[in-house]
Amino acid sequence: MQATPPDGRFELTVVGIKDSYIPEQLYRVKLSETDGESRFTLFVISAEGDLKPDERNPRRLISQDPGELRPQDPLEAKFSDRCPYSVEQANSGFKEAVEVYWQAPPSNSGCVTLRAMVAENENVWYEDGGPLTARICEDVQQPDDVTPQLNYECSVCDEAKYEVSFTGIWSRNTHPPQFPENDWVPRYSDLVGASHSADFVLWAPGTLATPGMRDLAEHANTTQLEAEIREKIGDGVRTVIKGKGHSYRKMKSTTYSFFRADKVNHLITTAVSIYPSPDWFLGVTRFELCQQDNTWIQKRELNLYPWDAGTDSGVSYESANIATFPQDAVSRVQMSSYDKNSPFYEIDMKDLQPFGKLEIKLIRTYHKECAEGEADGGEGVGKEEDKGEEQPSGPEPEEPSRYHNPDDGGREAPIEQDPEADEECPISQWQEWSACEGRCVRGRVRGYRWRERYHLVDGVPVEKFDPEVKWASKKEVPEACKEAYEVFEREECEDDCSEKKDILASRRLPIIPGNPWNSKKRDSPIRDQI
Repeated sequence: MQATPPDGRFELTVVGIKDSYIPEQLYRVKLSETDGESRFTLFVISAEGDLKPDERNPRRLISQDPGELRPQDPLEAKFSDRCPYSVEQANSGFKEAVEVYWQAPPSNSGCVTLRAMVAENENVWYEDGGPLTARICEDVQQPDDVTPQLNYECSVCDEAKYEVSFTGIWSRNTHPPQFPENDWVPRYSDLVGASHSADFVLWAPGTLATPGMRDLAEHANTTQLEAEIREKIGDGVRTVIKGKGHSYRKMKSTTYSFFRADKVNHLITTAVSIYPSPDWFLGVTRFELCQQDNTWIQKRELNLYPWDAGTDSGVSYESANIATFPQDAVSRVQMSSYDKNSPFYEIDMKDLQPFGKLEIKLIRTYHKECAEGEADGGEGVGKEEDKGEEQPSGPEPEEPSRYHNPDDGGREAPIEQDPEADEECPISQWQEWSACEGRCVRGRVRGYRWRERYHLVDGVPVEKFDPEVKWASKKEVPEACKEAYEVFEREECEDDCSEKKDILASRRLPIIPGNPWNSKKRDSPIRDQI
């Protein structure tokens, strides 16, 4: 029996928003009657992502991530066995309204269409369309503490001296839900950070937190993180940023630090943990100081909102330690939480008070001549100058995540352990298949594709090439583990192709292991170091 066109008596809405969503936030989707008297018995609510060309085969269209729909009340709704990314009724009783949760997809997922099918009885039902369809797109307005676009071509000659200050806002009055009962317990860790080059990553969304970052986020201890940063002074780090943390009665006090920047080291990253918390911290990452017109930014005040280090699964400030395994990537703390024990239960990011403020202010500049042949970074860049009187004594932030792809604009997925592997011989899950490689004949390629996985030692993929991890090659895989698992698979394949692309591909050199197939990094002497 065919569906009846929607007549407006039922509608689908996303509570609290109209036409845009914040990535990875949790929303409530409501299906309800509109006339005060209509009822429905059956329903299906589905999420559908926009189509985009497949990077491996542009002729093929694939669906983008639409996020996740899940039941709110198990007595009213359940996951659909018939349709992916869908929930449906759990009983056939009469209903005025029903609500389900929708977890928005990650950044750069485009628009999502939410659809509902609703039935008054077995013979009268309405398909998606009109009031039963909601199309919402990603909110491109970033939170205040997200860095502006990076200026990879920074060519400012003068060096700069900046003051950075952190002021706490977190309190029982500003953030009452679940605030720690004892007023003398909450505190901020020391402010830690660095001015650095574009090749250095202290922490960033989508990367794995280092041990030092984990210690800061979970225990407000900066010692290990500072040591990790010191190792990079002169090798990606210009100045260490360190400011005193504050606790009871001084939570709103301001802490200060100074740092230097130049045309190579024109980014800053900072971190401050809030304690107690599972693994939450505040800060900015890779904040650009060199403006597009190649002048230094004069002053900027940023509101800070909590980040999740991905190492503890607690939901409230004073949750018991629950280690996240495998470790998650750094991301925003989940807002609009569906857990009533969370301080962010049903609170949207736009309604959340900031937990602190960071102010960056230019103090003075030092004139430098841009002489031809001058080495990048100019004179005076080194450990001695940056540990002078203008810099409070103390350690420095952390080094890049092991699996971060330094090319801004894309991020490499964290290596995940195969849960079915032997505990004595951990190994990663298989990586994605390569593109089908072979000669292109009349628009078709017949050849081979392959994939790899990696032995893990102390959580490190030993055989995976990563130019940022100089110590990866020191890890050794036991011979018994090498014999237990295959790490390379190849199979025949067939796919569409372009003869023009095939000609270009034939001129390419092999790709360095560990880099994407479209990487510009090709075989070089670096490979001999693996």
